[in-house]
Amino acid sequence: MMKITRRAALAVMAGGVASTGIAYAAVSSLSDEDLVRVTLEKYFGKLNMRIEHLQQFVLEFSNRNPWIFPSTKVADAVTLLETVKLGEARRLLPRDKREDLTHFERWVIAEFHMLTDYAWRSSPGDPIRFTGWHPCTNPFANLEPPKVA
Repeated sequence: MMKITRRAALAVMAGGVASTGIAYAAVSSLSDEDLVRVTLEKYFGKLNMRIEHLQQFVLEFSNRNPWIFPSTKVADAVTLLETVKLGEARRLLPRDKREDLTHFERWVIAEFHMLTDYAWRSSPGDPIRFTGWHPCTNPFANLEPPKVA
């Protein structure tokens, strides 16, 4: 039979408290920018984008779509899991939370193409820049609503 001493029990408790504190500090330091970055890197690979451009993109995205972001707890958990390459764990989330994340990812990718020069770069190594919203410049576009007969 194994005997547990008081010191061993205190050491295990101290280790548990320390690891809980470290995990809390890691999760509480995550931001919307981290969630957007891991989402984009999941689909596009490593982003060659300066932090200032990412911050501008996230600010504009959140101003245009404030209802899209998942709850803070879900966002922090997903960011942490994607950062440590355990993204498959999202299957353990309830169905509605998974659908919210999928909806968020679709919006982020669509807005990323609209608000940055990602698609206009001459080579994949070029840096990605935030360009902001551009109105339609197609001279042949018909912007009038369809007339109902």
